[in-house]
Parts: sequence; C-alpha cells; structure tokens
Amino acid sequence: MKKDKKDFANKTLLIWKMAIASAISWELAKLAGSNHPYLAPLSVILCLQTTIYKSIRFSFHRIAGTVVGVLMVSWFVSHLPMNGWSLGLLMLAGTLAAKWLKMDETAIHQVALTILLLFTFERKSGDYGFDRVVDTIIGAAVAVIVHMILFPPDFTKDAEIAIKKTSHKLSVLLGEMANWVDDEWGANKRTEMENRRKDLLDDLHTVKDSLNIASRSLKFNPLGKKHKEALSSHKTRLKLLENGFEYASAVIGTLSEWEKTGTLSPIDQTMLKTDLQVLKDFFKDAGSSDINQERREALIDLLQSTLAVPHGQNSEVYRNAFYLDTRRLLQRLK
Repeated sequence: MKKDKKDFANKTLLIWKMAIASAISWELAKLAGSNHPYLAPLSVILCLQTTIYKSIRFSFHRIAGTVVGVLMVSWFVSHLPMNGWSLGLLMLAGTLAAKWLKMDETAIHQVALTILLLFTFERKSGDYGFDRVVDTIIGAAVAVIVHMILFPPDFTKDAEIAIKKTSHKLSVLLGEMANWVDDEWGANKRTEMENRRKDLLDDLHTVKDSLNIASRSLKFNPLGKKHKEALSSHKTRLKLLENGFEYASAVIGTLSEWEKTGTLSPIDQTMLKTDLQVLKDFFKDAGSSDINQERREALIDLLQSTLAVPHGQNSEVYRNAFYLDTRRLLQRLK
C-alpha cells in the first residue's frame, strides 16, 4: 500500500513538472524568436528522467545528437530527392559519424531523430535546423532547472526501507536457525533454510540497487547534502547485512552436514542456540538504527564468552566449523 502511494505521488509530481516546464520552455522559445516553439517542450518531456543526474546526462546527449544531426544534414537536405533512399543514406552517414565520435546509444538515437525531422521539415521551413538546436537547449535547460528546484527527487528513504526489510529477514532467518538447533534437529530443514537464504540474497540485490539509485539522486541535488550522511550510514548497514548473509549461508551448510551425523550434545545445542539468538537481535537492530562501537563491542564480548569449544569426537569438525564462521563474522563486525 505504501509503495502504491509512493508511486502515485511520484507520477503526480512528474506530471506537474512536465506541465510547468513545458509551458515555460514554450514561452522562452518564442522569446528567442523560434518559429517552432513546440521543440522546446519536446525536449522537456524527453529530458525529465528519474533523477537530476540522469536528466543532465540525457540532456547532454540530446543536445550533442541534435547538433551533430543538424550539421550533418542541413546542406544535403535541399540537394537530395525526398524519398526513403535519401533518408536512409543520410541516416546511415549521420549515425556512423556519431559512432565515430564515440557517442553513446542515446546520442545516436538523437542524431537519427534529428535527421528524420530535418529531412521532413527543413524544405518547408529553412530555419528548422537552427530552431531545433536552440529549442533543444532551452527545453533541456528548463527541464533540469525545474527538476532541481521543484521537489528534487531523493531516494534515500526508499533505500532505508529496503535495508530495514532485509535486516528483518536476516534476523528471522537467524531465529529460524536457532529454532532448528533447539527444537527441530533432525527435521531436515536444509531445503527450507536454503529457500529463505535465496530470498534474502534477492533482497540484498534490491538494497544495492536502491542505494545506487539513491546515490545518483543526490548528484546535482541542491538538497542532497543533508542526506549524504544518511546514505553513508545506509552503506555501512549494507556491509553489516552482507557479512551476516555470508555467515548465515556458511552456517546453514555446516548445520546441514552436522545434522546428518545425528550428534548434537545438549551443551552444543545450548551454545549454538544462544549465539544465533544474539546475532538475530543484533541484525534486527542493524536495520533500524546505527550500530555504534559500544553496541558492537557488547555483542562481540557476549559471543566470545560462549566460544570455548568443548572437545568431542564425531561432531568436533562441525562444531569447529561453526565457531570458525562465528569468529570470522565477529572480526568483520569490528
């Protein structure tokens, strides 16, 4: 429900920005003497992207592609017959030139579009090419400015929500692993745990994507400075979650092999359950607030106090593997 509301709000904001920027760019194009002012709103519509950074990049490629297209075609248009073969020849030459200039795919598309429109309209209006360049610059500039000053996009909150969700899932997984050791030993829980682990991995990928989008949304964002610290905190939490995921993955494998031997002493059962429950609480907190140094040290001290490995025979290799994974996690959390 919250996601639907967020999407609705974003679409509503995009509509308002598009309408306002289109109106402003049209009037500015007319003031600049353009006979084709509709070209400015066209650039607005195309250049309004998800983030300011993407809008600037798209605007740059659109302007560059338009300039190259105009320079390549303006003279040839009046000297070539107006048919599909002439259009194809001009488009081939223009786009190959864009490739030779090492323009990216977006700019190549803009070159092709400019060639098509020039080929169609330049004969009817000799100033179409000039207007297209000027109006493209006006529309792109207006789109970026409106994007920056009118509720600039900021996705740090979305990243925070994704981190909280993933932190909760990791905590639940560790809790299920504790229950496995305590109450469900011998119930062959590996498949269920593996499915949970894969689901958690998908969420980690979502968090990374959300952080990347949030990071890009702060570029050229006039309000971005106050959120950069929060973004840095989110990246630290992601690192914690990645360490926790690697730990849980390793321990699931260890417990699965251990379970096949059927040997789990009451001492091992208590110690494993305690460690997993402590980690469950730790990673639950990791998604809702910063884990300060005192909190980390308290966790490490608590776990290290339980890591005295008792001697055994059949189960010793699995016990040692579990404690080795736990010690490795603690080192990463420091």
